Amino acid sequence: MENRVFFEQTFEHTTFQKTDLLDSEFEQCQFINCSFPDGDLSSVRFIECNFDQFDLSNYRLFKTSFQDCTFTTCKLMGLSFDQCEMFGFNFIAQDCIFDHSSFYKVRLPGFQAQNCSFKNVDFTEAILKNANFKGSDFANAIFERTELEKADLLSTSNLSLDPEVNSIKQVKIDIEALPGLLTKFSLNIKQ
Repeated sequence: MENRVFFEQTFEHTTFQKTDLLDSEFEQCQFINCSFPDGDLSSVRFIECNFDQFDLSNYRLFKTSFQDCTFTTCKLMGLSFDQCEMFGFNFIAQDCIFDHSSFYKVRLPGFQAQNCSFKNVDFTEAILKNANFKGSDFANAIFERTELEKADLLSTSNLSLDPEVNSIKQVKIDIEALPGLLTKFSLNIKQ
């Protein structure tokens, strides 16, 4: 690939080489079943791009920019989102797997991530105000000093967080999830 800026292109079943990506920018592009075999997206910019059935697991994201991107049915496991470029950092996810990833100190107010898996994910000090996590699984996720004001946690599963160390004012939560807010007390709650 000769150009370093790609605009309104669709890439389907494409395998990119590391040299294709150096200092590249993708704007309003679609990626369907593509792969980046070297596992390094450092300094690549994605602006208003859509990713469908994409596996980015364990990729290096140093200074990678995701601005207003959408991920659908993607594997985003083992990623350090805290290493991404934070200017304009924003994306939407639907039916994705984020297991073993880190959102440490990431600012994603209004984050939309429905029906996603967040098993063993670190949300320490993340800012997730007004986020929508409907239908997501939080098995063994870490919430420490996380800002979740007005977040939608309805229909989530395996949620466990301490309201004394996390900001959860006006969070929407199912009554079935309330025991997850009391985990530190080791209560034996019966229904």
